[in-house]
Parts: sequence; C-alpha cells; structure tokens
Amino acid sequence: MPLVQVRIDDRLIHGQVVVGWRNVLKPERIVLCSDEVANSEWQRTIYMSAVTHDIEASVLTLEETIAYLTPETMDKERILLLVDTPKTIVDLVESGIPIQEVNIGGMHFRPGKNQIAPFIFVDDEDVENLRALYERGIALDGRDVPTRSSVDLAKVLKFYKDGLP
Repeated sequence: MPLVQVRIDDRLIHGQVVVGWRNVLKPERIVLCSDEVANSEWQRTIYMSAVTHDIEASVLTLEETIAYLTPETMDKERILLLVDTPKTIVDLVESGIPIQEVNIGGMHFRPGKNQIAPFIFVDDEDVENLRALYERGIALDGRDVPTRSSVDLAKVLKFYKDGLP
C-alpha cells in the first residue's frame, strides 16, 4: 500500500492535518520527517502533543524516515508523511522511497519567498525541487484542506520556468 499522503506543510502537525486530512485519509500513523524537530526534545514534545491518542505518530530524521519506510512497513500501515520542504521529498525519492503524489498544503511567507498560490510561497530552490518532482512524474496537489479545489502547480511551475521574478 503506498503512503496515504505525502504532505509538505511548514507547520507540520496542526489542526488541518489532525482533524481535516486525518478524517478523510484515515491513516494509522503520522510520520513527521524533520531533522530539526527530531533532534529537539522540546519541538518533538510540542508536535506530538497535537496528535490524539487514537493514532500512532513518529518524529524521525530524514535518515530514520528512509530506514522506516520499507515496503514491509508501508504494506502494514496507512501512513501520512509530513515534511516541511520540497527538498526533503526530493531526498526521499532519491533514496528510493516510492512517492506518486505530493500534497503541498502550506508553505507560508518568509523573507525571500514569493506567493504562487494563496497558501504557497516559494523561492528558487523550492521551485527547482518541485519541478524535479514533477519531472519524475510525481503529481503535485496544491491544496491546504481536503474540501478546497486543487491548485494546478504544474501550470504554475511552467510559468516560473526561468526562476522567480
């Protein structure tokens, strides 16, 4: 069974994930993949406190995530994978993790980032990584909540073929 969702959201675990997406996708485990969060006991504790007791959750480094997401594990569990950047997805794909679709649910404003959708702000590195995923045949679903229509990120990325303005 493939991952039930691979989601880029710089807020990682929060209400849209725990309530909105979880109710639709029905994952058995949430895997938060972030070296920064996994290496900070304080951050790990904060994120894990947002997860209800009736679902399993793990906070793993990139290396631990790659080791965890074996075909056997993915056959046994319905997994919602959360990351905070497109680069992490590229790293996962390059390591052999089979990803068919990525939900871009929230990449929020930061200095140096430009808005390409109501909830997606990117810089040139983000565009490069999203384009790399698209060129590998990975679908890019720009949608913050399950009830919203998807943003056609392939079309948006074609517009930015020479980088951001």
